[in-house]
Amino acid sequence: MTRLLVFGGTFDPPHLAHARAALAALAAMRHDRVLFVPAACSPFKEDTGTSDAVHRLAMLRCALQEQPWAEISTIELDRGGRSYMIDTIEQLARSLGEDTSMRLLIGQDQVASFDGWKRAEELMALADPMVLPRSEAEAVPAAWADRLLEVDAIDVSSTDIRDRVAQGASIDGLVAPSVAEYIARYGLYVAG
Repeated sequence: MTRLLVFGGTFDPPHLAHARAALAALAAMRHDRVLFVPAACSPFKEDTGTSDAVHRLAMLRCALQEQPWAEISTIELDRGGRSYMIDTIEQLARSLGEDTSMRLLIGQDQVASFDGWKRAEELMALADPMVLPRSEAEAVPAAWADRLLEVDAIDVSSTDIRDRVAQGASIDGLVAPSVAEYIARYGLYVAG
């Protein structure tokens, strides 16, 4: 039986804390690998001007190129339209078969909105979510307390990184060097 952690997001851009938190969760939960799933269009971020999927996928590949425990699925990008995790989990279950069990990784900041996710109860049953702590997020409700992983909190956000780039500030130590190079090469997040 392969035990898979599914970690979805816009990854705009992917930062070092994404990889560190996922690896810590993998170790804490004794799973086999983490499947990063970049969203085509998050229903919660439709008005935020997310970067083109081609760039987000390329940056994620740069960020994870030396992480043998990490894989990337383009399932949501290939499907297009709004990305709903329940659709992704169901499609993955069909393609991976019964020899793979899945758990969903979500950030602590997503717990408050989880009840609003499409078919949240079914998603909970199919992929029993675990929560990655975020330093700036509100406390998790008691019903989620046993799902909060005891790993270092994520203390950086993709929004902060985009803001830093737009202001001309350094992002060294926040993203992989190859991601920083990609951002610079394509002029991503530059104000103007």
